[in-house]
Amino acid sequence: MAISQIAFHVIFTILFVIANVVFIRAILYRLQLIFSARKAAGTENFLENPNWGFRINSFIQNVILQKKNFKEPLRGIMHAFIFYGFVTYLLHTTSQMISGMFGYGMDDPYKFSLIGFLFGEGIGHLYESIVQVVSILVLIGLGFFAWRRWIQKANGLDVHSPASAVVISMISILMISTLLGEGAKAVGSVYDSPTEAASWIAAGIGAVWKSIGVEYSTADTVVQIMWWLHILSVFAFMLYVPTSKHAHLIFAPFNYFLQSDTPKGALSKLNLEDENVVWGVNRVEDFPWPNLLDGMSCIECGRCQVQCPANRTGKVLNPKAIIVELKHALLEKMPEVAKIRAEETDAAVAAEKVAALDTGVINNYEGLSEEALWGCTTCYACVEACPVGNNQVNAIMEMRRHLVLAESKFPVELQNAFVNMENNSNPWGVGAHTRADWADGLGVKTMAEDSNVDVLYWVGCAGAFDERNKSIAKSFVKILQKADVKFGILGTEENCSGDSARRGGNEYLYQTLAQTNVDTMNGYNVKKVVTACPHCYNTIKNEYPQFGGNFEVVHHSEFINDLVKEKKLDVKTAEDASSGKYTYHDSCYIGRYNDNYENPRDVVKKVAGGKLAEPSDHHTKGLCCGAGGAQMWMEEQNNDRVNIKRTKQLLDTGATTIATACPFCVTMITDGVKHEGKVEEVKVKDIAELVADNLA
Repeated sequence: MAISQIAFHVIFTILFVIANVVFIRAILYRLQLIFSARKAAGTENFLENPNWGFRINSFIQNVILQKKNFKEPLRGIMHAFIFYGFVTYLLHTTSQMISGMFGYGMDDPYKFSLIGFLFGEGIGHLYESIVQVVSILVLIGLGFFAWRRWIQKANGLDVHSPASAVVISMISILMISTLLGEGAKAVGSVYDSPTEAASWIAAGIGAVWKSIGVEYSTADTVVQIMWWLHILSVFAFMLYVPTSKHAHLIFAPFNYFLQSDTPKGALSKLNLEDENVVWGVNRVEDFPWPNLLDGMSCIECGRCQVQCPANRTGKVLNPKAIIVELKHALLEKMPEVAKIRAEETDAAVAAEKVAALDTGVINNYEGLSEEALWGCTTCYACVEACPVGNNQVNAIMEMRRHLVLAESKFPVELQNAFVNMENNSNPWGVGAHTRADWADGLGVKTMAEDSNVDVLYWVGCAGAFDERNKSIAKSFVKILQKADVKFGILGTEENCSGDSARRGGNEYLYQTLAQTNVDTMNGYNVKKVVTACPHCYNTIKNEYPQFGGNFEVVHHSEFINDLVKEKKLDVKTAEDASSGKYTYHDSCYIGRYNDNYENPRDVVKKVAGGKLAEPSDHHTKGLCCGAGGAQMWMEEQNNDRVNIKRTKQLLDTGATTIATACPFCVTMITDGVKHEGKVEEVKVKDIAELVADNLA
């Protein structure tokens, strides 16, 4: 082998080793920081019960098939061009790495094709032709995202983003160098039969090369230049990406593979009997590692910010900032923590040294202010929108727990709700002894009177104490009785489900309420529960199993729809269906949290004569009413109210009836209709009321 070829391989090998060592060290370093944080609840026995089926499916659906990206079709397609371009390029770049390292004894390493070597020249040329097509698609995708960021200046994107410019430039160089190099091959001697072997793309580029004076004698030099340009761009990419926001290319697949297999509507349970329990989180090392992995996975695309109802109405909360600031905290504060833990052999001494560090995040980072944390409605829109599997709500809830349990710092109105739940087991503070008064004269029996029932009707605090929502409870009883459903209620034995306590950060109060309710229901051997409140529904279904409460839980929208389908209810079309319009407002806690979108719509359509006008935001993008996350009991942070914004969307449909399936939503949308001066023209009705009013 000539000296020049030996020098070529030595130079390449040195660069290859440097790039790969730096790349791997950067990734391992960040993973070490992430996993040196607190274990996440439910992951303690990961190796014993890894649930491989769930994890592999999550990886395939969201990484390989790009499922979440395709929720935005155009952006999904453009991202797919780039993602599948990278996948296609794996063999192409691997081929170049092999030729750079070894050359397989060939005189000209620029000729080497791994596919051609393995499967023959014909297949090799076909593959390179595919690579050329993919290169053009990648450039189209890059152009689209550059246009969105710097020309369209799309909401949620940082137009002053040098990191994006660097990465787009690097990937563009990779694609362009490949295309120009393949075109030069078509001119020069790399292909034995240039005309036949070259694809139409390479042949076309080759024609351009010829037109500017690149002939057979110089084409091979152009190939070499483009080869080196490509390789150096790959190495630069490897050096840069792990330390930039585009590290999501590496960490997002981890995020999806390690995604929690618990119900998405369930928050983690604090072990209050453990003397070492972390009472919520402020210090970066106390965060569960999935929150920190979220930070490294974040691409800062702003989709969560765009969908957040608090951010859309001018609150300081920005879910993108929450996650990005956690990443900053990880990289700035965790190295010192990790160093102490690595060097100090005495665990107690290490813990004391770590405790002396300033590793708190709340109010130490702009995006992690107390005001931001209390602005969240826990609507899950940010989680639903995130293309890399981040869970902003869980991180916010961890910090809320700290504020409430460790620092006793929370809005004063929430203090009133906590006291009311503690003293009277309902946020309104109405005497607990009156909980069953709404049912007087309806012929409803309590479980204490007759527990031999098919269904326990969980009324909830709103249905029991709020005057407007008592009508919903009575309507649902009318439906159950009409369908001859054998049911009972707990009456005064029912406590608040605890949703507002838990989402308000008061885990201690929540667990007290939850355990009492579970013990009561288990005492009556309850098997099936139906409720009209999505917050109670989500809590009993997804979180009560943490306390031994394993029940079949059904939301009343599904229950009513099933009764209609089974011909146990005959529902007629409403008299105003021909003259008015009906629309439906999605409740976050039965929609995004529990994927129940069509049952309530089917019920409304039954009354509305099959027609339903959808608001601008609906289904997975439905805009929150503003009451979730204990916001029902707090004052909004500015005058631009979430419920008003949502009500305007619903009114814009021209509807004369707004249907809901949640007591909180009824309250918030009713207030919105009043604010807009539409009380005389527009009715706000729960689906149970619509059905009860139109029973045949």
